[in-house]
Amino acid sequence: MREKEMLPVHVLPNTPFMVSEKKVAFGQHFLHHRIHFYAIIWFTEDQDIHYIDFEPFPIKKNTVFLIAKNQVHAIPSQSLPNARVVVFSEEFFHAITETAINQLFLPFENKGIAIPKDKLTELKQLFFLLQAEFQGECDMKLLKMYTKAFLLILHRFTNALPLSFSHKDERIIRLLQLIESNFKTQQPVTFYAAQVGLSPKRMNEILKESLGFTLNQLCNQLLLLESKRSLQDVGQSVKQIAYQLGFSDQSYFSRYFRKNTNMSPEQFRESTTRGAL
Repeated sequence: MREKEMLPVHVLPNTPFMVSEKKVAFGQHFLHHRIHFYAIIWFTEDQDIHYIDFEPFPIKKNTVFLIAKNQVHAIPSQSLPNARVVVFSEEFFHAITETAINQLFLPFENKGIAIPKDKLTELKQLFFLLQAEFQGECDMKLLKMYTKAFLLILHRFTNALPLSFSHKDERIIRLLQLIESNFKTQQPVTFYAAQVGLSPKRMNEILKESLGFTLNQLCNQLLLLESKRSLQDVGQSVKQIAYQLGFSDQSYFSRYFRKNTNMSPEQFRESTTRGAL
Protein backbone atom coordinates (compact mmCIF):
# COMPACT_ATOMS: atom_id res chain seq x y z
CA MET A 1 0.00 0.00 0.00
CA ARG A 2 1.08 3.58 -0.62
CA GLU A 3 1.28 4.39 3.12
CA LYS A 4 3.82 1.62 3.66
CA GLU A 5 5.92 2.68 0.70
CA MET A 6 6.52 6.22 1.89
CA LEU A 7 9.10 7.16 4.48
CA PRO A 8 7.21 7.39 7.82
CA VAL A 9 7.09 10.80 9.52
CA HIS A 10 7.26 11.11 13.30
CA VAL A 11 5.57 14.20 14.72
CA LEU A 12 5.30 15.71 18.18
CA PRO A 13 2.03 15.30 20.04
CA ASN A 14 0.13 18.51 20.60
CA THR A 15 2.98 20.37 22.31
CA PRO A 16 5.90 22.55 21.15
CA PHE A 17 8.31 21.05 23.69
CA MET A 18 8.95 17.85 25.61
CA VAL A 19 11.73 16.57 27.88
CA SER A 20 12.06 13.08 29.36
CA GLU A 21 14.44 10.53 30.86
CA LYS A 22 12.06 7.76 29.85
CA LYS A 23 12.32 5.93 26.54
CA VAL A 24 10.56 8.21 24.06
CA ALA A 25 9.38 7.31 20.56
CA PHE A 26 6.73 8.84 18.31
CA GLY A 27 6.39 5.82 16.04
CA GLN A 28 8.34 2.70 15.09
CA HIS A 29 11.89 3.63 16.06
CA PHE A 30 13.56 0.71 14.24
CA LEU A 31 12.41 1.89 10.76
CA HIS A 32 13.98 4.78 8.88
CA HIS A 33 11.68 7.75 9.51
CA ARG A 34 11.71 11.51 9.10
CA ILE A 35 11.31 13.61 12.20
CA HIS A 36 9.10 16.69 12.04
CA PHE A 37 10.79 18.41 14.99
CA TYR A 38 14.23 19.03 16.51
CA ALA A 39 15.77 16.54 18.93
CA ILE A 40 18.55 16.42 21.50
CA ILE A 41 19.35 12.79 22.37
CA TRP A 42 21.79 12.25 25.25
CA PHE A 43 22.49 8.53 25.43
CA THR A 44 23.10 7.26 28.96
CA GLU A 45 24.21 3.74 28.06
CA ASP A 46 26.21 1.98 25.37
CA GLN A 47 24.30 0.06 22.75
CA ASP A 48 24.88 -0.88 19.12
CA ILE A 49 24.24 1.77 16.47
CA HIS A 50 21.66 4.21 15.20
CA TYR A 51 21.29 5.89 11.82
CA ILE A 52 21.05 9.57 10.95
CA ASP A 53 20.33 10.22 7.28
CA PHE A 54 21.29 6.58 6.56
CA GLU A 55 24.76 6.92 8.13
CA PRO A 56 25.54 4.65 11.12
CA PHE A 57 26.81 6.06 14.41
CA PRO A 58 27.70 4.16 17.59
CA ILE A 59 25.49 4.64 20.64
CA LYS A 60 27.86 5.62 23.43
CA LYS A 61 27.17 6.64 27.00
CA ASN A 62 27.30 10.42 27.56
CA THR A 63 27.32 11.22 23.87
CA VAL A 64 24.76 13.70 22.56
CA PHE A 65 23.28 13.66 19.05
CA LEU A 66 21.40 16.61 17.61
CA ILE A 67 18.85 15.88 14.90
CA ALA A 68 17.16 18.60 12.86
CA LYS A 69 13.68 18.71 11.42
CA ASN A 70 13.32 16.58 8.25
CA GLN A 71 16.35 14.43 9.00
CA VAL A 72 15.92 10.66 8.82
CA HIS A 73 16.54 8.57 11.93
CA ALA A 74 16.39 4.92 12.95
CA ILE A 75 17.48 2.80 15.92
CA PRO A 76 17.46 -0.77 14.57
CA SER A 77 16.98 -2.58 17.86
CA GLN A 78 13.99 -4.12 19.60
CA SER A 79 14.26 -1.82 22.59
CA LEU A 80 15.30 1.80 22.79
CA PRO A 81 18.54 2.63 24.61
CA ASN A 82 18.32 4.70 27.78
CA ALA A 83 18.63 8.39 27.02
CA ARG A 84 17.79 11.88 28.15
CA VAL A 85 15.69 13.40 25.40
CA VAL A 86 14.64 16.97 24.60
CA VAL A 87 12.41 17.59 21.57
CA PHE A 88 10.90 20.81 20.30
CA SER A 89 9.04 22.34 17.38
CA GLU A 90 10.39 24.44 14.53
CA GLU A 91 8.84 27.55 16.09
CA PHE A 92 10.61 26.84 19.39
CA PHE A 93 13.91 26.33 17.53
CA HIS A 94 13.66 29.61 15.63
CA ALA A 95 12.93 31.42 18.91
CA ILE A 96 16.27 30.31 20.42
CA THR A 97 18.49 30.06 17.38
CA GLU A 98 21.72 31.90 16.71
CA THR A 99 24.80 31.01 14.69
CA ALA A 100 26.23 28.56 17.25
CA ILE A 101 22.97 26.62 17.47
CA ASN A 102 22.54 26.60 13.70
CA GLN A 103 26.04 25.12 13.45
CA LEU A 104 25.08 22.30 15.79
CA PHE A 105 22.00 21.37 13.77
CA LEU A 106 23.49 21.49 10.28
CA PRO A 107 22.18 18.23 8.81
CA PHE A 108 25.53 17.01 7.52
CA GLU A 109 27.39 17.42 10.83
CA ASN A 110 25.87 14.38 12.51
CA LYS A 111 28.70 13.03 14.65
CA GLY A 112 27.83 12.80 18.33
CA ILE A 113 29.21 15.25 20.87
CA ALA A 114 31.04 13.53 23.74
CA ILE A 115 30.49 15.26 27.08
CA PRO A 116 33.74 15.68 29.04
CA LYS A 117 33.65 14.00 32.44
CA ASP A 118 34.26 17.26 34.27
CA LYS A 119 31.21 18.82 32.56
CA LEU A 120 28.70 16.05 33.21
CA THR A 121 27.40 17.58 36.44
CA GLU A 122 26.90 20.98 34.81
CA LEU A 123 24.84 19.55 31.94
CA LYS A 124 22.89 17.21 34.21
CA GLN A 125 21.87 20.20 36.32
CA LEU A 126 20.65 22.04 33.22
CA PHE A 127 18.75 18.97 32.03
CA PHE A 128 17.09 18.57 35.44
CA LEU A 129 16.13 22.28 35.39
CA LEU A 130 14.49 21.68 32.00
CA GLN A 131 12.72 18.61 33.32
CA ALA A 132 11.51 20.32 36.50
CA GLU A 133 10.20 23.34 34.61
CA PHE A 134 8.46 21.18 32.00
CA GLN A 135 6.78 19.07 34.68
CA GLY A 136 5.94 22.15 36.78
CA GLU A 137 5.03 25.61 35.54
CA CYS A 138 6.08 24.83 31.95
CA ASP A 139 7.02 28.46 31.30
CA MET A 140 8.09 28.56 27.63
CA LYS A 141 10.34 31.55 28.22
CA LEU A 142 12.34 29.66 30.84
CA LEU A 143 12.39 26.46 28.78
CA LYS A 144 13.84 28.42 25.85
CA MET A 145 16.51 29.97 28.09
CA TYR A 146 17.53 26.60 29.57
CA THR A 147 17.54 24.88 26.16
CA LYS A 148 19.63 27.65 24.62
CA ALA A 149 22.13 27.48 27.49
CA PHE A 150 22.34 23.69 27.14
CA LEU A 151 23.08 23.93 23.42
CA LEU A 152 25.63 26.73 23.78
CA ILE A 153 27.53 24.66 26.35
CA LEU A 154 27.44 21.69 23.97
CA HIS A 155 28.92 23.92 21.29
CA ARG A 156 32.07 24.31 23.42
CA PHE A 157 32.72 20.56 23.15
CA THR A 158 32.73 20.54 19.35
CA ASN A 159 35.36 21.34 16.76
CA ALA A 160 33.16 24.06 15.32
CA LEU A 161 34.75 27.31 14.30
CA PRO A 162 35.07 29.89 17.11
CA LEU A 163 32.22 32.35 17.11
CA SER A 164 32.22 36.11 17.39
CA PHE A 165 28.62 37.14 17.89
CA SER A 166 27.62 40.27 16.02
CA HIS A 167 24.95 41.73 13.75
CA LYS A 168 26.02 39.32 11.01
CA ASP A 169 24.52 36.45 13.04
CA GLU A 170 21.04 37.63 12.08
CA ARG A 171 21.96 37.57 8.40
CA ILE A 172 23.40 34.05 8.69
CA ILE A 173 20.26 32.80 10.42
CA ARG A 174 18.09 34.47 7.76
CA LEU A 175 20.28 32.99 5.04
CA LEU A 176 20.08 29.47 6.47
CA GLN A 177 16.30 29.75 6.69
CA LEU A 178 16.18 30.88 3.05
CA ILE A 179 18.41 28.00 1.95
CA GLU A 180 16.28 25.47 3.82
CA SER A 181 13.14 26.76 2.09
CA ASN A 182 14.53 27.27 -1.41
CA PHE A 183 17.50 24.96 -2.06
CA LYS A 184 15.46 22.67 -4.33
CA THR A 185 14.53 25.45 -6.73
CA GLN A 186 17.11 28.20 -6.16
CA GLN A 187 20.81 27.40 -6.55
CA PRO A 188 22.33 30.72 -7.76
CA VAL A 189 24.40 32.54 -5.14
CA THR A 190 23.02 35.85 -6.43
CA PHE A 191 19.45 34.93 -5.35
CA TYR A 192 20.42 34.44 -1.70
CA ALA A 193 22.84 37.38 -1.63
CA ALA A 194 20.10 39.72 -2.82
CA GLN A 195 17.67 38.44 -0.17
CA VAL A 196 20.04 39.33 2.69
CA GLY A 197 21.49 42.49 1.15
CA LEU A 198 25.04 41.27 0.57
CA SER A 199 27.29 40.83 -2.42
CA PRO A 200 27.79 37.16 -3.39
CA LYS A 201 31.47 37.41 -2.46
CA ARG A 202 30.79 38.88 0.99
CA MET A 203 28.02 36.38 1.67
CA ASN A 204 30.35 33.45 0.97
CA GLU A 205 33.06 35.04 3.13
CA ILE A 206 30.67 35.32 6.10
CA LEU A 207 29.43 31.75 5.66
CA LYS A 208 32.97 30.41 5.40
CA GLU A 209 34.10 32.37 8.47
CA SER A 210 31.12 31.37 10.59
CA LEU A 211 30.18 27.88 9.42
CA GLY A 212 33.10 26.64 7.35
CA PHE A 213 31.02 26.23 4.17
CA THR A 214 30.27 28.24 1.05
CA LEU A 215 26.69 28.61 -0.12
CA ASN A 216 27.20 26.19 -3.00
CA GLN A 217 28.55 23.58 -0.59
CA LEU A 218 25.55 24.03 1.72
CA CYS A 219 23.02 23.78 -1.10
CA ASN A 220 24.76 20.76 -2.60
CA GLN A 221 24.82 18.90 0.72
CA LEU A 222 21.15 19.65 1.37
CA LEU A 223 20.17 18.58 -2.14
CA LEU A 224 22.08 15.33 -1.76
CA LEU A 225 20.46 14.59 1.59
CA GLU A 226 17.00 15.34 0.22
CA SER A 227 17.75 13.06 -2.74
CA LYS A 228 18.56 10.19 -0.37
CA ARG A 229 15.45 10.83 1.69
CA SER A 230 13.19 11.05 -1.36
CA LEU A 231 14.52 7.76 -2.73
CA GLN A 232 13.00 6.00 0.28
CA ASP A 233 9.58 6.61 -1.22
CA VAL A 234 9.48 3.63 -3.56
CA GLY A 235 6.08 4.78 -4.77
CA GLN A 236 7.85 7.48 -6.77
CA SER A 237 10.03 6.80 -9.79
CA VAL A 238 13.58 8.14 -9.94
CA LYS A 239 12.42 10.34 -12.80
CA GLN A 240 9.68 11.91 -10.64
CA ILE A 241 12.13 12.55 -7.82
CA ALA A 242 14.62 14.15 -10.23
CA TYR A 243 12.01 16.64 -11.44
CA GLN A 244 10.81 17.40 -7.90
CA LEU A 245 14.37 18.26 -6.89
CA GLY A 246 14.81 20.65 -9.79
CA PHE A 247 16.86 18.49 -12.19
CA SER A 248 16.14 18.89 -15.87
CA ASP A 249 16.11 15.15 -16.53
CA GLN A 250 16.69 11.79 -14.88
CA SER A 251 20.11 11.17 -16.45
CA TYR A 252 21.47 14.46 -15.05
CA PHE A 253 20.16 13.54 -11.59
CA SER A 254 21.69 10.05 -11.84
CA ARG A 255 25.09 11.46 -12.80
CA TYR A 256 24.92 13.95 -9.92
CA PHE A 257 23.94 11.26 -7.44
CA ARG A 258 26.61 8.78 -8.56
CA LYS A 259 29.30 11.48 -8.45
CA ASN A 260 28.47 12.23 -4.81
CA THR A 261 27.76 8.71 -3.51
CA ASN A 262 29.48 6.27 -5.90
CA MET A 263 26.08 4.62 -6.33
CA SER A 264 23.23 5.06 -8.76
CA PRO A 265 19.90 6.22 -7.28
CA GLU A 266 18.50 2.73 -7.90
CA GLN A 267 21.40 1.06 -6.08
CA PHE A 268 21.03 3.41 -3.12
CA ARG A 269 17.28 2.81 -2.95
CA GLU A 270 17.72 -0.96 -3.05
CA SER A 271 20.42 -0.99 -0.38
CA THR A 272 18.50 1.19 2.09
CA THR A 273 15.03 -0.27 1.59
CA ARG A 274 16.34 -3.77 2.23
CA GLY A 275 18.21 -2.52 5.32
CA ALA A 276 21.78 -2.73 4.04
CA LEU A 277 22.65 0.74 5.31
